[in-house]
Amino acid sequence: MAANKSNGISGDVRHLINDAVQIELANLAATLNDVKDPIDKLNFLAKLLPYVCSPIKPLASRGARIELGEEEF
Repeated sequence: MAANKSNGISGDVRHLINDAVQIELANLAATLNDVKDPIDKLNFLAKLLPYVCSPIKPLASRGARIELGEEEF
């Protein structure tokens, strides 16, 4: 019985957090416009990028050179 009560509380907390995040996402453009310092704005965007862009696998320098037709170093 205690496990069910615990799951209910954690479910309530999860819903509260979800609601708070949804409100923040709805106001994201206004929040970004309020950031005046360009460095802060870039840091803000850099922290969000992993959540909206798929990861890019870096190429090793040798692999990149081969793809560009520069097989000799």
